Amino acid sequence: MYKKVVGISILLLSGCSTLSSDDDFSDAIEEVTRKFNYVSIEAKDIVPIENKSVGASSLKNTSQLVAIYPTGGRKAPSSYMAVELSYFKTSYAYDSVFINNEERKIKPYSVSTESCSEHCTSTQYFTFPIDNEEIVSSAKTGLTYVVKTQNDLSKLSFTIPAGYFQAVLNEKTLQLEHTPSAVQQPAAEIKVESKDSKPVEMSKYWFDEATVAEQEQFTEWAFANRKSISTQLKSGSKSVEMLSYWYEKASTEDRAQILTWLLNK
Repeated sequence: MYKKVVGISILLLSGCSTLSSDDDFSDAIEEVTRKFNYVSIEAKDIVPIENKSVGASSLKNTSQLVAIYPTGGRKAPSSYMAVELSYFKTSYAYDSVFINNEERKIKPYSVSTESCSEHCTSTQYFTFPIDNEEIVSSAKTGLTYVVKTQNDLSKLSFTIPAGYFQAVLNEKTLQLEHTPSAVQQPAAEIKVESKDSKPVEMSKYWFDEATVAEQEQFTEWAFANRKSISTQLKSGSKSVEMLSYWYEKASTEDRAQILTWLLNK
């Protein structure tokens, strides 16, 4: 299952501030999380450049890179981009991303929404994978990705400047300088560090106890409230009740770990 939310944004998707494409990216990092087997670097949201010569036009796009680097050769989650994309309502939805002519299916982290005033708009929330090698190349040339519908009924093209990715690589260098000493620790100590905190452990337990519908309900709520709890999760289910209880008990790092775990379900 995938995070049918995050609002995870995660993306993942609303950081304290949103970068523009002409930013100097000197303050492009939102949060860094260090775990036993990886370092996660979450960049701030950025409004990419829309290439209007390609296909249709969007109303809004905010994208966010979450770069994940394994430590000590251990297995870790994959890096990804989280996107919030708004456009005039149509009969279709976007379902894939092309990078260098390679297709990648998008994964929703939250249900799509619609709003109407003078015109009706649709908003999709999704993620797509990005290789760490592509982050390196994007730090030199920038990244252009094309969002497309099935049968190419519509497509949108966006470019994120190289400086955004270079900021992440700079942070990676800083963070991984301190990793070897942790890797060399005795096995017994490493085992203690790798143990989940109580909120993470119990969130995983109650999530596995929940039904698919309850899992989706919790996932949407968790990603929407990843920074702080702004809404209460209401349900008559014991599993959902316990999930919300432990998630509210979790620290910021614990929530990041829970959301990353949900992304890889």
